[in-house]
Amino acid sequence: MKTFLLLAMLIVFSSLGEILSARGMKQIGEISFRPRLLLRTIPRLFTNGNLIAGVVCLAFSFFSFLSLLSYADLSYVVPLTAVGYITNTIGAKFLLHERISQARWWGTLLVTTGVAIISLPASFEAFAIHAATSVSQQLWLWLNPANTAFAPAFLLLFVLRVVLLICVVAAIVYYAIAIVAGWLWARDRQQQRALGLRFVPPVTILIPVHGADVEAYENFASFCEQDYPEFQLVFGCRDEQDSAVPIIRQLQSNFPQRQIDLVISANEIGANAKVSNLNNMLGKAAHEHLIVVDSDIRVTQDYVRRVIAPMQQSRVGMVTCLYRGAKARTFAALLENIGIASTFGPEVMSSRALEGIKFALGSTVVTRRAILNQIGGFPAVADYLADDFLLGNLTAAAGYEVVLSDYVVDHIAAPDTIKTMLQHQLRWARAVRISRPKGYAGLILTYGLATSLLLLLALGFTNFGWVLVGLTFLLRFVAAIFVGVILMQDRVLLKYLWLIPVRDLMGFGVWLVSFVGNEIRWRGHRFVVQRSGKIEPVI
Repeated sequence: MKTFLLLAMLIVFSSLGEILSARGMKQIGEISFRPRLLLRTIPRLFTNGNLIAGVVCLAFSFFSFLSLLSYADLSYVVPLTAVGYITNTIGAKFLLHERISQARWWGTLLVTTGVAIISLPASFEAFAIHAATSVSQQLWLWLNPANTAFAPAFLLLFVLRVVLLICVVAAIVYYAIAIVAGWLWARDRQQQRALGLRFVPPVTILIPVHGADVEAYENFASFCEQDYPEFQLVFGCRDEQDSAVPIIRQLQSNFPQRQIDLVISANEIGANAKVSNLNNMLGKAAHEHLIVVDSDIRVTQDYVRRVIAPMQQSRVGMVTCLYRGAKARTFAALLENIGIASTFGPEVMSSRALEGIKFALGSTVVTRRAILNQIGGFPAVADYLADDFLLGNLTAAAGYEVVLSDYVVDHIAAPDTIKTMLQHQLRWARAVRISRPKGYAGLILTYGLATSLLLLLALGFTNFGWVLVGLTFLLRFVAAIFVGVILMQDRVLLKYLWLIPVRDLMGFGVWLVSFVGNEIRWRGHRFVVQRSGKIEPVI
């Protein structure tokens, strides 16, 4: 316990001292060693609060280091201080707002793995030495034609253990990052709200429709009831027989004070029917500011004011929203909703913290007509399945900022069966895998529950394996509760927390299956997803 406390003090005070010192020196500016300039700089060095606090923290760190060296091995203490690389990198990203490349993050992950191995107890060290010796012996037997029976299986098991250990450690780090990313989003929400709700330009809301969703009237009515001075609603269907058309007509009758337009057109500009529908609707849009929303979304009266607010900043080119599942009527729908708040939410927030938002979500896409035209309009994404993702990606590539709104919309769940829900999950998984193969393969590092259980099995249910499972489950649930329940306010998730392992294992299975085939089913049609992310109908 004494060693642990001293190590914790060493690492915490060292990282905090270096981060505060770096912040202080950025405030002071570059130091010149020419005597006259140096004399001018010295007073600033002794009066900068961040620098003074940083030096004090480094002093505490140094004395902790000396205390450890008084009884612990140098070869044990110094490698463990490498944990400071991790805390320093995270601090530089989130406190100093430095841009951290992927290479640096991977380097940090390698340091984490190395520190974990060094800090293992002596019993595991003996096991590792024995394993290494056995590997060399088995490798010799494998290379010897007279003795090849057992070696391949042993080597395969050893490699499997190492790979799974790396995956589990990476998942633990990922869950910790998700928690920090959630805190950063919560902090930045306050900054968004500080913009106020007085920015109220005329807005056109585009809602493409394909059939009547569950509680479609209530969903549509929630947009008609907005507390906003001037806005237009444009609905789009592909034919007059669409089951949503009577609902929209009823809406026009019940809300005569609202400008509600319906566009019915079968014109196509690409394989994605939703994008063709949007393109047909755009001609009816009366205003410069546009909001594109999926038809299964429900909002409160302050929605438009909240999502349009960031657009008053000229650097912002698009705003998008997280969503939480609501009103699940089947077990399959409930499972999907659990995944939205507990898995998808942390993924989006982590992406935002690590590299910024460079995509949009179909739950809400806010932009200006001029920006939409600049990135090629709807025709630019008409052949892609992930049209909302690409709209945000193209906007970011054009030099604009894509903002994750402080508002979370409700996604009204369809009464899916397990089969239809898995088809939906597999459709998106294959589309992402084909269009972004490297990033999709890296998702293995986020399936901590599955990989920790596999590692436990591979280790033969050892105490070390159980400790990793316990730590992984703990951080997984903390991240889900903090992000999903507290920040996204998904109260249903709190009631069904016990379903998170079920949902995660199911997601891991979908991830594995998605590596086979490139065909998807969407809106009753079959498509092939190309490597570019485009889709082609199967005739």
